[in-house]
Amino acid sequence: MNPSHTVMLVLDPQSDLTDPFGKLFPATEAVLHKFNVINNINKLTEHYRDAGATIIFSPIVFSKGYPEAGKNPYGVIASVIESGAMIKGTWGGEIDTAFDKRDEDIVIERSAIIAFEGTDLEQRLKDRDINTIVLVGLLSDVCIEGTMRAAYSKGYEVYTLTDATATMSLRKQDITREYSFPLFSKVVDTNTALSLIG
Repeated sequence: MNPSHTVMLVLDPQSDLTDPFGKLFPATEAVLHKFNVINNINKLTEHYRDAGATIIFSPIVFSKGYPEAGKNPYGVIASVIESGAMIKGTWGGEIDTAFDKRDEDIVIERSAIIAFEGTDLEQRLKDRDINTIVLVGLLSDVCIEGTMRAAYSKGYEVYTLTDATATMSLRKQDITREYSFPLFSKVVDTNTALSLIG
């Protein structure tokens, strides 16, 4: 893996999902703790950054009242709205300080499940001649899976991390890792991912 052509994409690293006081933390806590997800993400971002890879943090945020969700939101977005989470400019919508984000890292905010939608992510990757995407963060079966499928269809080499991603139950995490990740990515754990790059 050539670091100059690689991005580590950290999806939804936000306090509402990852901090004990976050609105959605009770749902993600079991997976975060079992796999030591935040610590693994920090190991990976430090190693990949030092090797010369691009690090992008991409939180999903909404304006107050969730106008980006449309008139009749349903599914996972309706659940977010019900919780009152991920509001732009609030503590819960900000990147959790537990993550090792540096000033040189790129931040791309979005209001869509797939990180390519409504953002300049793809152009930024083209500008840097990126051909490999390493996916970490949350939620495994929502934003990670959606972005993974999109990246795969766009021709990127995609790696998805088994122990640096998390979702809202251990069962969902296991199902997603076993059945979805292998269809559209190369599935690796943190130790393997660390060994893949300089």
